Amino acid sequence: MSSNYRSILNAQGSSFASTNSFTFDGNDDYIDCGDNDNLSFGDSVSDSPFSISAWIKFDNIGSRQGIVAKFNATNNCEYSFFLESNNTLKAYLFDGASTKIRGKASTVMTTGVWNNVVFTYDGQGGSTAYNGMKIYLNGVDISSSNVTLNTYTAMHNMSAPLTIGEYFGNYASGNIDEAAVFNSELSQSDITTIYNSGVPNDISSFNPLSWWRMGEEATYAGGEWTLTDQGSGGNDGTSTTLPAPPAQPSTDVPT
Repeated sequence: MSSNYRSILNAQGSSFASTNSFTFDGNDDYIDCGDNDNLSFGDSVSDSPFSISAWIKFDNIGSRQGIVAKFNATNNCEYSFFLESNNTLKAYLFDGASTKIRGKASTVMTTGVWNNVVFTYDGQGGSTAYNGMKIYLNGVDISSSNVTLNTYTAMHNMSAPLTIGEYFGNYASGNIDEAAVFNSELSQSDITTIYNSGVPNDISSFNPLSWWRMGEEATYAGGEWTLTDQGSGGNDGTSTTLPAPPAQPSTDVPT
């Protein structure tokens, strides 16, 4: 299908609503948002704070599944936020090739339920950087068992693209909506507002670096979707293997 497609646009503010999400098949679907330097939060000497937020509904669990990551090889990695094979959320920060620290959550995720998941990092770096990593589920801090896996100083600015729905060949199975990256550490209050009792909220007041609406503000042409970045970063996303309309985008959204 080569004709242009543009999903229904929604005004922000008081009339804000999420009407679309994208469905990922768990095999090879993902979105590539490029390798702009503004998506890197370290320079090998020091880190900067950042946060990742997304709404996700898993169709299948029991395997590692990427949510948002900047990682495409063991020697080209910065950070990852994903579902582990034991069905808990994890986040990694990488110092160079394989040196990393880990943030871990204890809550077990289930299928068929929309959840808001958030990872935040305070940017302090160093051997205790894991103390600044937090994972939230539906507005609640569920962090546990954060550890330093190797000697860590700071992230390096690598050339890996940021991907949605994929982490080093581990693909999401289910729906993702309202994915965003912030160049700040979101507060508990911020995250509670974003969760909004289970209904996606307008996040523009939190100044997202990049915000992909996952259907709204998306176009389809030439066999691929383009997701226009609604933040300030200019990091438009391009789909890989996501079906053409009307199969996508989905109208299954958090409510």
